[in-house]
Amino acid sequence: MTARNLFSPCRHSPMLLQHRTFPVFIFREWRMQQPVVVPVLERTFRDDLSDQERRICEIRAIALYALLFEEKGFDAFRYFAELKQLTSARMRGEWLEARIATCVAGRIRPAIVVRTMKLLRSYRESSNALHLFNAFERLLKTALKDDRLSNHGYNQKNFGEMDHNPIWNRVSEHIGFLTRQGYQVFLNSGTLLGVVRDGRLIDHDDDIDLAIILRAESAEAAVQEWTELRAFLKEEGHLDEEQMDSNAILKLTGADGVAFDLFPAWFEGDAFFVYPHSYGDLTRQDVLPLTPCAHSGHMIPADPARMLANNYGSGWQSPDPYFKFPWNAARRKFKVFLAGVDGL
Repeated sequence: MTARNLFSPCRHSPMLLQHRTFPVFIFREWRMQQPVVVPVLERTFRDDLSDQERRICEIRAIALYALLFEEKGFDAFRYFAELKQLTSARMRGEWLEARIATCVAGRIRPAIVVRTMKLLRSYRESSNALHLFNAFERLLKTALKDDRLSNHGYNQKNFGEMDHNPIWNRVSEHIGFLTRQGYQVFLNSGTLLGVVRDGRLIDHDDDIDLAIILRAESAEAAVQEWTELRAFLKEEGHLDEEQMDSNAILKLTGADGVAFDLFPAWFEGDAFFVYPHSYGDLTRQDVLPLTPCAHSGHMIPADPARMLANNYGSGWQSPDPYFKFPWNAARRKFKVFLAGVDGL
């Protein structure tokens, strides 16, 4: 009996998963075809589980099956919502894996997957069980096949698989245009991190980040200038409004499917602000004069290490594909600016 034959008639029935022989049947088929699955699934059922804990394990097993066998009828949103109602301290690892597998199987909530993978890694490290995280990570990579997970989605390509020349050419076009309007523009966030730390665009990244120094000298003035800049970029054909999901970050026209994000920055006296990562904790001396980076020739801050530590923390020099920016804290800091642009 194949794993697919075992499951297909039941369409993810929880009753099926309560059958104690389920792990035996599925292991027998997967040991030959998917050996990486075995250490992940062997922990699925225990005899001392509460109803909530058992349900966490059931959803985890359902999601793993759907993930590995590409089950088309899998209702990821349903299971995602149900998991939010389930809790168990001792089943923390299983709950995190269930959430990740549910999202990836349905190709939903990529940013949540990245954040949850980081939580799972930390949890396994604290439990001296990093090998379980590594096995689960290998499972995901196997199941994703040609897709590449990032905060932005499940994409066919990331920078590690792309020709960078068209991308840098488009960067030059946008920066050149904005410079001719009297603005200073620099490589920001992930793009800045890549050229400074790796000497190239980060392999697992898939978008370009730029920042523009506005003439404004307050958050209120930045709102007005940002609004006018958006209208001007749209008129000049540099804005991709269809891709915008926030008024605080402008989407410039991309290249080869790569999104280009433009972030607002301004000075208030000597303090420098860049939404969303720097709220007055950098100085004018940290930023100016902008200097060309050795890799691309495009401008970067005078002290890029200071800005990168502000953006990514003190460990910015160590690559972390599961880094997740603390957006909630940033939104609280920039609430005046955000209230202004969101009200437009």
